[in-house]
Amino acid sequence: MTSNTPHAFYAETAARHTAWLKKEQQKRNLVTALRIAAFAVLIWDIYGIIALDSRFWIGATVGTLLAFIVLGVIDNRLVQRIRYHKTMIDGCRTESEALDNRFDTLPTGEEFADPTHAYAADLDLFGEDSLFRRLNRTVTSDGKRSLAAWLLHPCRDADEIRARQEASAELAAMPEWCLRFRTVGTLGRKKQGEGPDNEAWNRFLAEPEIFGSPVWCWLPGLLPVLTIGAWSLTAFGMERFTWPAVLLSLAQLGIVGAYAKRVSQMQRRLDAFLGMMGSYTGLVRQLAETEFTSPMLRLHRDRITSDNGGALPAFRRLERILAGLEQRANLLAELVTNALWMRDVHLVRRLEKWRRTYGTKIGEWLEAVSVADRLVSLATFRFNHPEYTVPEITDNRLLEAHAVGHPMLPRAGMVTNDLTVRDLHEFFVVTGANMAGKSTFLRTIGVSLVMALSGCVVCASRFRCRPMALFTSMRTTDNLSKGTSYFHAELLRLQQLVHTAEREERLFIILDEMLKGTNSQDKLNGSLRFLEKLRGLRVAGLVATHDLALGELQERFPANFHNVCFEIDHQGREIVYDYKLRPGVSRNMNASILLEQMGLIG
Repeated sequence: MTSNTPHAFYAETAARHTAWLKKEQQKRNLVTALRIAAFAVLIWDIYGIIALDSRFWIGATVGTLLAFIVLGVIDNRLVQRIRYHKTMIDGCRTESEALDNRFDTLPTGEEFADPTHAYAADLDLFGEDSLFRRLNRTVTSDGKRSLAAWLLHPCRDADEIRARQEASAELAAMPEWCLRFRTVGTLGRKKQGEGPDNEAWNRFLAEPEIFGSPVWCWLPGLLPVLTIGAWSLTAFGMERFTWPAVLLSLAQLGIVGAYAKRVSQMQRRLDAFLGMMGSYTGLVRQLAETEFTSPMLRLHRDRITSDNGGALPAFRRLERILAGLEQRANLLAELVTNALWMRDVHLVRRLEKWRRTYGTKIGEWLEAVSVADRLVSLATFRFNHPEYTVPEITDNRLLEAHAVGHPMLPRAGMVTNDLTVRDLHEFFVVTGANMAGKSTFLRTIGVSLVMALSGCVVCASRFRCRPMALFTSMRTTDNLSKGTSYFHAELLRLQQLVHTAEREERLFIILDEMLKGTNSQDKLNGSLRFLEKLRGLRVAGLVATHDLALGELQERFPANFHNVCFEIDHQGREIVYDYKLRPGVSRNMNASILLEQMGLIG
């Protein structure tokens, strides 16, 4: 049962994990003290072996060493639990800040920005103040890239959109599960690779085997048996086995040392993959251990649990291998374990065997986790915005929005509007004074459509739409390095629009002040003729303009063009904005008044 509000949930969850964190830190302080004591005793035991010449000290040394290693294992587990609680607390803090419109700690998605994209730049999908920054909570490289792809490429399959909605709704009802998923993914990933996760996996598949020779089938088993046997006999008083035990340990250390450089090089080359898999291991476990009801989540859970457990036992084995490879940095443990049973050789051979066994299945498992990762982002956004609505994917309306607002604006004081576009070939000409709300409204509709077709909730009381493509032209810029003038850039953008419309089944367009780079009369004539051309394409949309003459299109083509506006009121020299969309053509302008208020004209 979650708290009444997202704010309360995150505060209570953070408080709970803060209390647990304090207890774990107290336990670790005790274990640290015991490890220091064990190390001091170990030094005394070694002194006893050297100075007192008694078999007792050999046994005491072995016992103390084992105790030191066990305490190290306990300490490592405590460290993991401490990191887990800290990361959960950080996750709660991140969401609390996001609820207060602070996103400084979240990635901007700048790497996905493309000024030539059909709408990404105009709608602020990526960047410092962007939709992606508000929406993205992914913890895998593939999940992040795929979430960006969902925003960049509207889904045309109504059933797929509904499946995403249902899956994110199920996860939104489990906010702590989502926080755990993000925490596990964050803790497990030791290094964030630059490329997609499947590229790291492909590099791992192509890595040559180090211990593929037949001799390694029996040598790593024989030498440890002889070595541990010799040391055991020495510990029981058979001193003649002391030198054979020493020589066997040195032989194993020599073998490990001979291959240490190759093993280290392999580990460095596979650093991105091994770090990546550290995160996938925990995520696979959480998915496999959860029962879902929505078809999309059940499908991907089944993909990782088929074939007698599928990914979960495989990733558990890999987790143990990766943990062992990480411990190569512990010089004392590395020395002892390699001297007794050539631990590094066994770890690498187990990794190579794991690759041979599961190499054909890993791609499907990675995709299943990536889908869940994207859905956790949608679910977190949905949980954080209980006032938002689930879009209806329908064939009855091309687009219908009631009380729709921009998701990047603070909810308090937000002005919302309605819009209904029944079908293709229907255009709304939007007029209004400067700063009256035209551009904000255009972006509100565009961003809402992107969110709806991604499977996300929308800032509206009701939102209905058909799957369709989207194209905008709002922030055209020149390009001096390519010799492209502003007007030429505008023409290229409109040409891109026409080409898109000619190949799409349905296209929704949003244009803000066409042909700004030419004189007013030429601009008007060109705009009129271009909009008339659009009537014959499979297009509908919004066209904002200061050319009031474009309002004449409603009289000439009443079935295709509708005039709406954002009007302002003058109270003396004071301008009043209500930001509400109204029918008709705007008549009140404000440029002169604003220039006077700023002292720019007399």
